[in-house]
Amino acid sequence: MIRKLLAAAAVGIAVSTASAMAQSVELGFALHTSPPGPEFAAVDKFIELLQKRSDGKIKVKTFPSAVLGGERDNIEQLTVNQVAMTLNGDLLPNVAAPEYAATVVPFVFPDPEAVYEYWASPIGEKAKDAIRSKVGIEVVAFMRRGDRHLTSKKPINTPDDIKGVKLRVPEIPSWVKAWTAVGARPTPVAWPEVFSGLQMGVVDAQENPCFNVNQAKLYEVQQYLIYTSHVPAVWHWSISKKFLDGLTPELRKVVIDSAVEAAKFGDELTKGEIDKTCSELETKHKMKPIKPDRAAFVTAARPAIDELAKGWAPGVREAVSKYLN
Repeated sequence: MIRKLLAAAAVGIAVSTASAMAQSVELGFALHTSPPGPEFAAVDKFIELLQKRSDGKIKVKTFPSAVLGGERDNIEQLTVNQVAMTLNGDLLPNVAAPEYAATVVPFVFPDPEAVYEYWASPIGEKAKDAIRSKVGIEVVAFMRRGDRHLTSKKPINTPDDIKGVKLRVPEIPSWVKAWTAVGARPTPVAWPEVFSGLQMGVVDAQENPCFNVNQAKLYEVQQYLIYTSHVPAVWHWSISKKFLDGLTPELRKVVIDSAVEAAKFGDELTKGEIDKTCSELETKHKMKPIKPDRAAFVTAARPAIDELAKGWAPGVREAVSKYLN
């Protein structure tokens, strides 16, 4: 459950009432990552658009760097309207609608465009409906984060090299199963604790987009950058349904439209920054790059993928079958 301290800090952030509507509404925006990064530029764009289009009726207050807790905490906060918005990574679909969460299973989707196509399809609409009905969160837009790669204290080229390695993964059951099948020892660690976990040897490797590796300065405790591209990670622009329901139809549309436009802005910005950030990890921060035998990892993970597919909703396997053949 959400800590009392977090709840107290968030009181009134997202709630909109009739009396508040007469003046202004405060929209709390939680982020579990830290600047710099394209997601922060996208949030700034959202704030700019929202303030202009709402004529100042909606004020945004941001809570970056996990000051309100990690990603799971932020999801919980949205469900009860203690914050209005957040950028969720790959945890949200698994927590809220695992039967539709094929998009975040390692070694299934080839690129963000394929993920976007899934979410725009009838199956994707069913997934959004499931998230809305189960946890009261509206997923309104998507934005690429960059492919997720491994970092490690030792070179990893094949699944044999990762056998027995304590690998930090988010609290996502499908990831634990996939990486267990590959041979690693998956160890869920909350994002704010990853650096210290690597530093203290709680885990020996982790996986994230280059932006997150750079933001968290993981290059200080990891020597190798292994380009597995196992998940084409995207941000899920998520809004508390209770918050939206408390707005007028006009302001509700303004919030959603601004989020969609800001996500597109951030997506284009990220495209131009991914290679640059990965390259800087190599050149500036001296991480040693490895291009692994990705096909061997896909083959090793396939039994876990097939097992996970048994729990998917009708139509999901068919929607991703072209990527699994």
